Amino acid sequence: MRSDSARPEGWWFKEQPPGQSHSPGLLQKKTLDRSLDTFVKEILQNINDAGLENEHPVEVTFRLVELQDPRDVFEEAIGWDSLLKHVRAAAQEQSSPGLKEYLDYLDSGGKLRILVAEERNTSGIQGDEVSTDCDYAALVRDPGSSNKTGDTGGRHGLGSSVLWVASGLQTVVFNSTLAEELDDQDSPRLVGRSFVPTHQTPGGQWYDNEGWFGSPTGLSNPDLERPESMWSNVAEDLAQELSLERPDVPGTSTMIVGFRDPSDPSMEEQPSPSEVADIFEQTAADYFWPAISRGDLEVYLDMAGDEREITDDTIRDHDGVAPFIDCYERRDGAPDSLGGPGEVASREFDYEIRSRKDRKTPESGPVSLAARKAYPDEEERVGEIAFFRGSGMVVKYKPARHLGFSEKFHGVLACGNARTQPGRTPTREDRAIDEFLAMAEPPAHDDWVGKKNDELKGTFEPGCVKRVRKLKRDLLKKHLSKLLYGTQERSGDSIRPDRDILPKTRRSGGRSNGVSTPNVSSPFDWRVTESEVDKNRWTFVGWIEPDLDVEGEIRQWEVEIEIAAMFEDDREASKIPVEEVEVTGSHVGRRLDDGRGVIEVKDDTGKIEFDIRSESLADADPRLGDLGETKFKIVDGSISIEEVASS
Repeated sequence: MRSDSARPEGWWFKEQPPGQSHSPGLLQKKTLDRSLDTFVKEILQNINDAGLENEHPVEVTFRLVELQDPRDVFEEAIGWDSLLKHVRAAAQEQSSPGLKEYLDYLDSGGKLRILVAEERNTSGIQGDEVSTDCDYAALVRDPGSSNKTGDTGGRHGLGSSVLWVASGLQTVVFNSTLAEELDDQDSPRLVGRSFVPTHQTPGGQWYDNEGWFGSPTGLSNPDLERPESMWSNVAEDLAQELSLERPDVPGTSTMIVGFRDPSDPSMEEQPSPSEVADIFEQTAADYFWPAISRGDLEVYLDMAGDEREITDDTIRDHDGVAPFIDCYERRDGAPDSLGGPGEVASREFDYEIRSRKDRKTPESGPVSLAARKAYPDEEERVGEIAFFRGSGMVVKYKPARHLGFSEKFHGVLACGNARTQPGRTPTREDRAIDEFLAMAEPPAHDDWVGKKNDELKGTFEPGCVKRVRKLKRDLLKKHLSKLLYGTQERSGDSIRPDRDILPKTRRSGGRSNGVSTPNVSSPFDWRVTESEVDKNRWTFVGWIEPDLDVEGEIRQWEVEIEIAAMFEDDREASKIPVEEVEVTGSHVGRRLDDGRGVIEVKDDTGKIEFDIRSESLADADPRLGDLGETKFKIVDGSISIEEVASS
């Protein structure tokens, strides 16, 4: 067991010759979403992935403490003067808001906030100081690297860098009790890390961007030449002085020194403790209800005295997730078509993936889709489908309007190990799909993507990219249609939910073969001669002209044109803003007005040819399923006529 740990005298940064490369600090902070809810998702996802395989839930307690002056015990324990010397020097090298603004905040009397995330029933920070494939390397030594694998889910990925982004001093301290210790390890384990720009202190010495808070015994180790983790009594005593002590159970307590809302590095509008609690509670409920409702995860909050809990006993009190939980829990044995409000329908369908390259793995298996008809008073997240797998975190809420369906239900798409009922062992097929989709998740864990996913393409056989897209669009659309509509009759027309739904161009008004017209005749004749999706934008080409049988001369006329996405039940879903209007002819003008295209014509010039383009659609080519149908319509118009003088 370790008996040689010693307390640090302060923070250690490696001296650097002035001519060496300079680093801006933690590069990932520029690439990740810096919102507070993303911070919560990343922390909980990493903690949940580290849960031990037993019958007990993972417990997470977030404690926000506002330290009051004097802070002598805390500052002496953490080596405050040493840390601030380097942070102040680094602030002069940082081009974007962050360190300087936080130091100004402290210097003007701002409260020093400490956020501690205390986890229980997790593995702790496993690994030695030099190995590369372990928790210690991914979280402490090289944050931003990853030890996640498709087989285990891993513990830490790129998202762990949000810990430092949420610190006004870009400094984090860990206190960990390991579930499995190596021969020379004796928990607890305590170590701190700071990532700031390469900097020059007032004495003229340049220092590297990486700071260490650990036992100086590592400096004499030729494999390290830097501080190393503190262990046993030294770590325990120091943790108590830092208010970072933890129970003697496996897990890690993570302290963010100088906690702030990472989306506000200028420190202009920092949330109150209760506002922080609101965001933590809402995010935990919205994205971790699968794990919480199964009893696998419990979240507790103590935000400067504002105490709350999000557990299996309380999660159903959240109106925004209760319908999804009900849908998920009642899907087994439910009918395959939707009934009245509160009723659930479900179906399983086969999902084809690809085998791993390094070994043969299942190439298909079932996934579970369920929908619950919403009650009239349910308003939150109506018409959305929650995507998740066995990790128990919702990676995405897909709005049904992007699939062409109306907003009258809550849906779940449970894949991989999440398809398996609690208490049962996942099949080989479930595990294969779970691994496939885990690798399809980007660093922010907010979607399943195949395009530009080099890790996915490098691990699985060719064709894997298209399989991700196939699940989210074609398969989801086809089977959701069957759940929602079955084989009912609607408006005298038989619904064929298994048809290949492609975008259709519809008309409102005007004359067209086989297309119904409004009850009141339109004063215009027009036709769309060509419609297509080009570079993610709808393009409509056609002509229009006044169509009035009156005595007099048309002096000017005007029409307003709108593009709308359609639900499967023939209702309009949402407007697609017009971005460009091109017209031909003399005395012809065009403009944009609140998402509509406007054509203005002076004199009767006959047919006016137009080329109208929508804004770029956010998701992808709608021919692949993001829009069921698209309607092109004239919503307003006017014609000015100069009467012919009587002879």
